[in-house]
Amino acid sequence: MELDLNVRPVVLIYLDKRASAEDIQYIFYGLEEEKIPFTLEQKDFSTATEAAYIAANTSSLNVGIGYVNNEVALHYKNLAPETPYQSIQRVVTCPPLVLKSFGGNAARLVKGVPFKSIDPMEVKA
Repeated sequence: MELDLNVRPVVLIYLDKRASAEDIQYIFYGLEEEKIPFTLEQKDFSTATEAAYIAANTSSLNVGIGYVNNEVALHYKNLAPETPYQSIQRVVTCPPLVLKSFGGNAARLVKGVPFKSIDPMEVKA
């Protein structure tokens, strides 16, 4: 297998074609705050977990995020396909700081450092 040196390592985020990137913009802020690059692609998926798992297996960093039907999932390449690291239901009504922590956790998974809480009662500005 030949290594392509022009491919930048990124966390891959798959959004369902009917999803809006605006809904998860705070996830992007969390990744940016942790200084981990990401890229977005829109495709057809049936679940956020499926999208995240495929993204993780496609990403050179082995970490993927999927956003489908108002649910977001964070996955790692070596986990079982049906078992994401984290997921959030009802993204549209989720507090922005929770989404930012979720994005930060994707970056922290890449770095191998402890996660932040995504419990709305624990997340603070």
